[in-house]
Amino acid sequence: MYRIVLVSLVVLAGFASACGPLASSPKLAPVVGSVPFSDGERLTYSIRGGDLGGLGGKGTLSVHRDGANLILDQSYEEVSPPAGAKRNVDVAQVSATAAELRPIWMQRGIRGRDESRNYRADYTADGKTVAVTQDTDKPKSIPVPEIIYDNESSLWLWRTLALADGYTARYVSLDAVGKTRQTVDLTVTGKQNIIVPAGTFEAWRLQVRNGRATRVAWINVAAPHEIVQWDNGAQVFQLESR
Repeated sequence: MYRIVLVSLVVLAGFASACGPLASSPKLAPVVGSVPFSDGERLTYSIRGGDLGGLGGKGTLSVHRDGANLILDQSYEEVSPPAGAKRNVDVAQVSATAAELRPIWMQRGIRGRDESRNYRADYTADGKTVAVTQDTDKPKSIPVPEIIYDNESSLWLWRTLALADGYTARYVSLDAVGKTRQTVDLTVTGKQNIIVPAGTFEAWRLQVRNGRATRVAWINVAAPHEIVQWDNGAQVFQLESR
């Protein structure tokens, strides 16, 4: 399998995934509070670390309306590919309801040096299953709980939370790349001042845990609560412009 430069753009990559009955059968409730982003928002990020070293990638997150729904776009690309080599690119879109971020469909395309892959997830109207497809393979039907979020919407989902000192939450997300569902636990561990290319921000420090792995997101205390920094264990994303 080719090496994707931005291996952890599935933002929970490296976490253990749960397939089958959910571990400990958590009682699930909607976690979305107030959606702070709107049509036309565009954020850019620098991406450092991992095997890349230094500045390895650039990322763009954007939002636009599609009738009653929102389209959440992610686009990442390698900054300096080797001479004569194709630039690695990773793009994803999620269609979700505007008020609750309930997923409708997701599509993701990874364009690597040696090969490309495409993924899609279609959520059924009854909310009980998701049809996941990789390239031209036969769709795999995955049973899911009534309340489910798409993994590719995580960097928006966390911005909607009613964060405060001591905040905790649990939810289930669907990872179409791994064809699994995963239970995610969130904990606010306080506030920090974070310096990134876009400036200095007072941010909530949000621990994101699945299985034994813990990652950290720093979320702007002030509206519209942008993800200021995201450390996924392989790379660090830092807000560059908004």
